[in-house]
Amino acid sequence: MSSMSSFGRRKQSRESPISFVQIDGLVILKIIKHCHEEGSGSGEVQGVLLGLVVDNKLEITNCFPFPRNTEEDETDESTNLEYQCVMMRHLRNVNVDHLHVGWYQTNPYGSQISKLETIDSQYMYQSAIEESVVLFYDPIRTSRGFLSLKAYRLTNVAMKLCKEGEFTADTLRNNHMSFDKFFEEIPVVIKNSHLINALLCELDEEVAVDCGKQLLDMGGFGVLEKTLQSQMKCVEEVSKHCNHLRQQTAKQQHVAKDNAMRAQRGEPALTEDEVNKILKPLAPLQRLESLLNYSQTLNYCQQSASYSTQNISKLFMAKALQSNSAATDK
Repeated sequence: MSSMSSFGRRKQSRESPISFVQIDGLVILKIIKHCHEEGSGSGEVQGVLLGLVVDNKLEITNCFPFPRNTEEDETDESTNLEYQCVMMRHLRNVNVDHLHVGWYQTNPYGSQISKLETIDSQYMYQSAIEESVVLFYDPIRTSRGFLSLKAYRLTNVAMKLCKEGEFTADTLRNNHMSFDKFFEEIPVVIKNSHLINALLCELDEEVAVDCGKQLLDMGGFGVLEKTLQSQMKCVEEVSKHCNHLRQQTAKQQHVAKDNAMRAQRGEPALTEDEVNKILKPLAPLQRLESLLNYSQTLNYCQQSASYSTQNISKLFMAKALQSNSAATDK
């Protein structure tokens, strides 16, 4: 159906028809299983979310994956749509929740949320079903012991701009649109049945604990390094865009100066076609890509800050334990 750790985007606002997302633990296990089987833990995998809407709460009670696309046997959008309809019909026949409430996608290192394909897919879902959400699962961070599961929706302003298909400077300014207003984050609540909670308590007693050593694991350094590398690439793109805007501004000043000199000589000003040949204004799609790149840069900055905070806390804890151990030995 579609093939874009929040980055300064707004938290839940009153404009959304739902206040929070409630997801069953079994659905999370299905998503994790699908990710590790199809994407080898870090590849891009997607699927459908099923459930129902109760008042202002979106309940996700089931899910199923999209068919895997290969280079030898590529499936088009119509085939995926037919597959979804067949799956939902079979689920309805066995009395399982079959209402379409959104889709999920893996989001390693937070790299998928700022893609044009993600915005396009969520726009189609949200246009058809108002309460639809996109659920992002980060397998890399989860493998380090921090379950990363976030739900997002396009804001009303983003939906309006996507519908009009205009991302010009005037349109963005009139709608007060900025790079942090594409998505709004919806709080996620995980719900388990009483039997599952009882099983978890029993497993907690039977499974041996590693004496707290895993609490001081510094495994997040690899993730932090990868995040910083991606952040540097985004900053380079931002720098290129700023340089382009600086050149455009200089050309505009040159055109204005040239027109002023023409007016003094009694000559007509440059025509619009002549000005466009000199300035070459940004296409709406290029402007949208620039906004998304700003969003992704902020996303990586926030992720780096989060990983650094966690590891710095562990370093201080390890230092305190080492000091106590040295004092005890004396």
